[in-house]
Amino acid sequence: MISTEAGSMTDVYMKIKRLDEVQTAKMMTGPYDVMAMIEAKELADITGAVIEKIRGIEGVKETTTNIFLE
Repeated sequence: MISTEAGSMTDVYMKIKRLDEVQTAKMMTGPYDVMAMIEAKELADITGAVIEKIRGIEGVKETTTNIFLE
């Protein structure tokens, strides 16, 4: 779940959906602006994708990571 700076939602969404690690990305309403699903075998792979790539995109204000257990 990603919150973006005002006016940057579409640009952030387009950049996120092009990342190799991202399986699905959607723009949404509510407290978050973009949802991205990342599938990985190791937690470190998810952490790397979120911290290094998604949080590094200009316009990303905040991320919240939720992990599916099954």
